[in-house]
Amino acid sequence: MPDSTVPASIDERIPLLGKTADQMREQGPLSSLPAFRSRQVAHWLYSRGETRFSEMSDLSLDLRRTLDATYSLEPDPILTQRRAQDDEAVKFLLRLADGRNIETVLINSPNRRTICVSSQVGCAYGCDFCATAKMGPGRNLTVKEILSQLFAVRSFLEAESMGTLDNVVFMGMGEPLQNLDNVIGALRLMQDPDGIGLGWRRITVSTVGLVPQIRALADSDVPVRLAYSLSATTDETRTALMPVNKKYPFRDVFEAIRYFQAKRRIRATLEYVLLDGVNDTLEDATRLAAFARDLRCKVNLIVYNPHPLAPYRPSPHERIEAFMKTLYPLAPSVTLRYSRGRDILAACGQLSTQWDKG
Repeated sequence: MPDSTVPASIDERIPLLGKTADQMREQGPLSSLPAFRSRQVAHWLYSRGETRFSEMSDLSLDLRRTLDATYSLEPDPILTQRRAQDDEAVKFLLRLADGRNIETVLINSPNRRTICVSSQVGCAYGCDFCATAKMGPGRNLTVKEILSQLFAVRSFLEAESMGTLDNVVFMGMGEPLQNLDNVIGALRLMQDPDGIGLGWRRITVSTVGLVPQIRALADSDVPVRLAYSLSATTDETRTALMPVNKKYPFRDVFEAIRYFQAKRRIRATLEYVLLDGVNDTLEDATRLAAFARDLRCKVNLIVYNPHPLAPYRPSPHERIEAFMKTLYPLAPSVTLRYSRGRDILAACGQLSTQWDKG
């Protein structure tokens, strides 16, 4: 008989990354062992980032061999990583099991380290200024594929002695709320105190405005911060920039945001990408301020990050200043963000596997 402790190929073993401790007990030898064994494995995997059964010292050697023969813990592999010249961003290209690639970005700010997570391969929503949208529809990422991105960044931070991961933003490739079930599954493991252990205040999910899913997220069992990508103050402009506005006009999305804020007691954020000559007039600023004041939302202004697939330009500095001066006295809270990683096409709106073939 073949030795049962010899590992099968990775494709034949049961992947555990992306599963809760209870889900780990659904197949294989863990199903017949006491529940605390799967909790031990989950603790090693999520809390300590250990992907080798051989290093799980509180399990017997025989058990480690049995588990290694049946299960895999490995995240999706990193194909390439690129650092920005100022070291304030690192972009990772990951290879998925079906041969597709995704990008994720570490934003290395002076006081915190944030990962920008992808939730889909490509995107179906066609935002005209976004490089990911130019890829067209792809598919949803699994919980494992979402968490693999965190594992890549955590391993990099440890190897570089750069500290720990502070924040997670679902602002990478794809529309997170179109992949709501898997995003919620990933959020549970991120927030589990016996898992990765990130507090909900450190996690933000961004959306183009899918009304039913915003309400479903509010009703879910995971608290999280919500950011709404608005980027226009009239239906005409927003529909031209973001075709989703035809199905979910932004004023309908505002009602869903009210529901989310009332249910969760969490203030949402309006994200607004400033495009030269498109949405950056003082009239736009006045309307945006009125929206924010009415909703009691924060405003996050984003300077547009140009790329070869779209014709837009960032608003000039003088117009940004005038826009800000109009907003500040009127809106509850306003920040201006210059994205990091432009030189490696890793900034907001620039992610696309067309840049990096791996």
